[in-house]
Amino acid sequence: MSISNEPFVVLYAILPFIMRKDLNASLVQLSILASLRPVLSIFSFYWSANLTRQKHRLRSNLISAWGLARLPFLFVPWVHNAWYVVFCCAIYELLNRSGNPALMEILKINLKKDPREQVYSLCFVISFLESILLGFVVTSALGHHLLPWQTLFGMAALISLTSIIVQFRIPIAAYPVSIVEQNWSEKILHPWRDAFHLLRSNPHFFRVQCGFMFGGVGLMLAAPSLSLFCVDILALSHTDITLGRSVLMGIGVAVSAYFWKKMIAMEKIDQILRNVLLGFSLYLLCLCVSYFEVSFFYLAYVLYGLSQAGSHLLWNLSGPMFAKEADSAQYTRVNILMVGLRGSITPAIGGVLCHCCGPAFVILLSAGICLAGVLYMTITQTVIGRRQKQLLDH
Repeated sequence: MSISNEPFVVLYAILPFIMRKDLNASLVQLSILASLRPVLSIFSFYWSANLTRQKHRLRSNLISAWGLARLPFLFVPWVHNAWYVVFCCAIYELLNRSGNPALMEILKINLKKDPREQVYSLCFVISFLESILLGFVVTSALGHHLLPWQTLFGMAALISLTSIIVQFRIPIAAYPVSIVEQNWSEKILHPWRDAFHLLRSNPHFFRVQCGFMFGGVGLMLAAPSLSLFCVDILALSHTDITLGRSVLMGIGVAVSAYFWKKMIAMEKIDQILRNVLLGFSLYLLCLCVSYFEVSFFYLAYVLYGLSQAGSHLLWNLSGPMFAKEADSAQYTRVNILMVGLRGSITPAIGGVLCHCCGPAFVILLSAGICLAGVLYMTITQTVIGRRQKQLLDH
């Protein structure tokens, strides 16, 4: 699944830059594009809301979400319109994370904790090693005009859809079919009640969500400004953007994934999150400095890769880690819901601030928010440590 999906991921990652450079996408379109993932995560949250009570749907939930998310991109080569690309991205963001609770629960069912973390980390590193190679291929194809980016997208979507063949073969225990009768109000409200009950009953999980909130708000606030900053101010080419976003970020991920995995195995969740937030703030600061020296642009994406590796592994594996022997899908759904809550207005605010104050100001502000997250995690961990020490002394 990781190998066949990576060509699509590489192209999707640079899509905002392509839209600005080749389709002359407006700030409104870029702001909408940046807000799709977080806003639609709220609706993705409902896709898997009943998996805890209907485990016989785990595989079908994963397959249908995966296939429908990528299907509209097959028609990109024939529709040269920025709004159609936004529509494709909306479908993708609505469904891409929808299958994630099912995937993580399937992994939890089939693999114990240590091999699960090793397998997931290995696949993550392999996919980014592949992205480094694909980065050179995409750079050559776009830089020398060998293939239009629309054709590349259609081909990548088709390759990604072949993962469904693998998903049909995933081994999973046979669960009895259970029908959950709920009226519309229960279907809408019950997942929210479950989520907030989980946050109230697990203070550590709540604190981790607060830490992720700082980092998520910081990155989402900057998202509409990044394309404008890189294309309009730095005047970067397809080659520069692909080299940074795919190759150098991939190197950062590949170099650091082993160390993040070791920390996850020791369940140093607070330390991981604090380091991730610090890395994101340095990434944004380096982007700003690249206005004076373009080499900092490349350093920024190495730092982003280092941080994104820890963020991705922690975000995806935190559900099984917090769940222990219980159902992990409920924790993963809360992760998705929190993405939706922090992103429902943050990219829009980022777009307005970019229009009023310029992209560099927004990127600096976002770096400050990530640093505030580092401070929050440090202070709360210190306070909790002192309380535990006092309890032990008593």
